[in-house]
Amino acid sequence: MTADVKSIIRRARLPEDEVPLCLRADLVKQYEQVEAELAKLHAGANSLAGPGERAAELEETLAGLREQMAGSTLRMRLRALPSHRFQALVDEHPSRVVDENVDRRDRVFGFNVDTFFPALIAACTVDPVLDAEDWESLLGDDGKLTDGQVGRLADKAWKLNKKDINVPF
Repeated sequence: MTADVKSIIRRARLPEDEVPLCLRADLVKQYEQVEAELAKLHAGANSLAGPGERAAELEETLAGLREQMAGSTLRMRLRALPSHRFQALVDEHPSRVVDENVDRRDRVFGFNVDTFFPALIAACTVDPVLDAEDWESLLGDDGKLTDGQVGRLADKAWKLNKKDINVPF
Protein backbone atom coordinates (compact mmCIF):
# COMPACT_ATOMS: atom_id res chain seq x y z
CA MET A 1 0.00 0.00 0.00
CA THR A 2 2.83 2.46 0.84
CA ALA A 3 4.40 1.97 -2.58
CA ASP A 4 1.06 2.78 -4.21
CA VAL A 5 0.76 6.02 -2.23
CA LYS A 6 4.28 7.08 -3.11
CA SER A 7 3.66 6.25 -6.76
CA ILE A 8 0.44 8.28 -6.80
CA ILE A 9 2.18 11.26 -5.16
CA ARG A 10 5.09 11.09 -7.65
CA ARG A 11 2.65 11.20 -10.58
CA ALA A 12 0.66 14.10 -9.14
CA ARG A 13 0.27 17.21 -11.31
CA LEU A 14 -1.12 20.62 -10.54
CA PRO A 15 -4.04 21.70 -12.74
CA GLU A 16 -3.24 23.59 -15.94
CA ASP A 17 -5.23 25.37 -18.59
CA GLU A 18 -4.68 27.56 -21.63
CA VAL A 19 -5.95 31.04 -22.41
CA PRO A 20 -5.66 32.15 -26.05
CA LEU A 21 -5.33 35.92 -26.48
CA CYS A 22 -5.53 37.52 -29.90
CA LEU A 23 -3.32 40.60 -29.69
CA ARG A 24 -4.82 42.12 -32.83
CA ALA A 25 -8.11 43.59 -31.61
CA ASP A 26 -8.57 45.26 -34.99
CA LEU A 27 -8.76 41.86 -36.67
CA VAL A 28 -11.20 40.57 -34.05
CA LYS A 29 -13.48 43.54 -34.64
CA GLN A 30 -13.29 43.10 -38.40
CA TYR A 31 -14.06 39.38 -38.02
CA GLU A 32 -17.11 40.14 -35.88
CA GLN A 33 -18.39 42.63 -38.45
CA VAL A 34 -17.99 40.21 -41.36
CA GLU A 35 -19.55 37.41 -39.32
CA ALA A 36 -22.55 39.62 -38.51
CA GLU A 37 -22.94 40.56 -42.18
CA LEU A 38 -22.85 36.89 -43.14
CA ALA A 39 -25.46 36.02 -40.50
CA LYS A 40 -27.75 38.77 -41.84
CA LEU A 41 -27.26 37.48 -45.35
CA HIS A 42 -28.20 33.94 -44.31
CA ALA A 43 -31.19 35.15 -42.30
CA GLY A 44 -32.53 37.23 -45.20
CA ALA A 45 -31.96 34.67 -47.96
CA ASN A 46 -34.98 32.89 -49.35
CA SER A 47 -34.83 29.12 -49.40
CA LEU A 48 -34.58 28.82 -53.21
CA ALA A 49 -31.84 31.32 -54.00
CA GLY A 50 -29.70 30.93 -50.90
CA PRO A 51 -27.14 33.53 -49.82
CA GLY A 52 -25.22 33.21 -53.09
CA GLU A 53 -21.92 34.61 -54.22
CA ARG A 54 -21.69 37.30 -51.55
CA ALA A 55 -21.80 34.61 -48.84
CA ALA A 56 -18.88 32.81 -50.47
CA GLU A 57 -16.89 36.06 -50.52
CA LEU A 58 -17.63 36.65 -46.84
CA GLU A 59 -16.66 33.07 -45.93
CA GLU A 60 -13.38 33.57 -47.75
CA THR A 61 -12.80 36.84 -45.89
CA LEU A 62 -13.50 35.09 -42.56
CA ALA A 63 -11.01 32.33 -43.41
CA GLY A 64 -8.33 34.92 -44.17
CA LEU A 65 -9.07 36.80 -40.94
CA ARG A 66 -8.94 33.55 -38.92
CA GLU A 67 -5.51 32.86 -40.37
CA GLN A 68 -4.27 36.35 -39.52
CA MET A 69 -5.76 36.13 -36.02
CA ALA A 70 -4.12 32.74 -35.43
CA GLY A 71 -0.76 34.29 -36.29
CA SER A 72 -1.43 37.05 -33.75
CA THR A 73 -2.68 34.85 -30.94
CA LEU A 74 -0.63 34.31 -27.82
CA ARG A 75 -1.51 31.03 -26.13
CA MET A 76 -0.84 31.35 -22.42
CA ARG A 77 -0.54 28.08 -20.47
CA LEU A 78 -1.17 28.60 -16.77
CA ARG A 79 -0.53 26.16 -13.93
CA ALA A 80 -1.74 26.34 -10.33
CA LEU A 81 0.87 27.15 -7.70
CA PRO A 82 1.63 24.85 -4.79
CA SER A 83 -0.47 25.95 -1.82
CA HIS A 84 2.41 27.49 0.14
CA ARG A 85 3.56 29.52 -2.89
CA PHE A 86 0.04 30.81 -3.47
CA GLN A 87 -0.26 31.89 0.17
CA ALA A 88 3.17 33.55 0.05
CA LEU A 89 2.02 35.51 -2.99
CA VAL A 90 -1.12 36.62 -1.13
CA ASP A 91 1.07 37.71 1.81
CA GLU A 92 3.29 39.77 -0.53
CA HIS A 93 0.28 41.91 -1.54
CA PRO A 94 -1.39 43.15 1.65
CA SER A 95 -4.62 45.11 1.47
CA ARG A 96 -4.34 48.88 1.14
CA VAL A 97 -5.37 50.82 4.20
CA VAL A 98 -6.24 54.52 3.96
CA ASP A 99 -7.24 56.41 7.12
CA GLU A 100 -7.68 53.11 8.96
CA ASN A 101 -10.10 51.84 6.28
CA VAL A 102 -9.29 48.89 4.05
CA ASP A 103 -9.80 49.61 0.35
CA ARG A 104 -13.28 48.31 -0.52
CA ARG A 105 -12.02 46.05 -3.34
CA ASP A 106 -9.18 44.69 -1.21
CA ARG A 107 -11.59 43.96 1.64
CA VAL A 108 -13.43 41.40 -0.50
CA PHE A 109 -10.32 39.37 -1.30
CA GLY A 110 -8.00 40.17 1.60
CA PHE A 111 -5.14 41.46 -0.55
CA ASN A 112 -4.23 44.33 -2.91
CA VAL A 113 -6.15 43.36 -6.04
CA ASP A 114 -4.25 45.86 -8.23
CA THR A 115 -0.87 44.24 -7.56
CA PHE A 116 -1.84 40.65 -6.70
CA PHE A 117 -3.57 39.59 -9.91
CA PRO A 118 -0.77 40.65 -12.30
CA ALA A 119 1.70 38.87 -10.00
CA LEU A 120 -0.53 35.78 -9.91
CA ILE A 121 -0.80 35.71 -13.70
CA ALA A 122 2.99 35.96 -14.06
CA ALA A 123 3.62 33.32 -11.37
CA CYS A 124 1.15 30.85 -12.94
CA THR A 125 2.24 31.30 -16.57
CA VAL A 126 4.43 28.38 -17.59
CA ASP A 127 4.33 28.87 -21.35
CA PRO A 128 5.46 30.97 -23.05
CA VAL A 129 8.36 31.96 -20.84
CA LEU A 130 8.19 35.75 -20.59
CA ASP A 131 10.77 38.16 -19.20
CA ALA A 132 10.14 41.40 -17.30
CA GLU A 133 10.09 43.41 -20.54
CA ASP A 134 7.43 41.10 -22.02
CA TRP A 135 5.26 41.39 -18.90
CA GLU A 136 5.61 45.17 -18.97
CA SER A 137 4.56 45.16 -22.64
CA LEU A 138 1.50 43.08 -21.81
CA LEU A 139 0.42 44.35 -18.38
CA GLY A 140 2.29 47.61 -17.84
CA ASP A 141 1.03 51.19 -18.06
CA ASP A 142 1.01 51.01 -21.86
CA GLY A 143 0.14 47.30 -21.91
CA LYS A 144 -1.16 45.59 -25.02
CA LEU A 145 -3.84 43.56 -23.21
CA THR A 146 -7.34 44.86 -22.67
CA ASP A 147 -8.94 44.83 -19.25
CA GLY A 148 -11.07 41.93 -20.46
CA GLN A 149 -8.03 39.91 -21.51
CA VAL A 150 -6.28 40.57 -18.21
CA GLY A 151 -9.51 39.58 -16.49
CA ARG A 152 -9.62 36.28 -18.38
CA LEU A 153 -6.05 35.50 -17.36
CA ALA A 154 -6.66 36.52 -13.75
CA ASP A 155 -9.88 34.51 -13.59
CA LYS A 156 -8.18 31.41 -14.99
CA ALA A 157 -5.20 31.74 -12.61
CA TRP A 158 -7.55 32.26 -9.65
CA LYS A 159 -9.71 29.25 -10.54
CA LEU A 160 -6.70 26.99 -11.09
CA ASN A 161 -5.52 27.81 -7.58
CA LYS A 162 -8.79 28.03 -5.66
CA LYS A 163 -11.20 25.63 -7.36
CA ASP A 164 -11.50 22.19 -5.86
CA ILE A 165 -10.73 19.31 -8.20
CA ASN A 166 -13.69 16.97 -8.41
CA VAL A 167 -13.08 13.30 -9.04
CA PRO A 168 -15.50 12.24 -11.80
CA PHE A 169 -16.34 8.86 -10.28
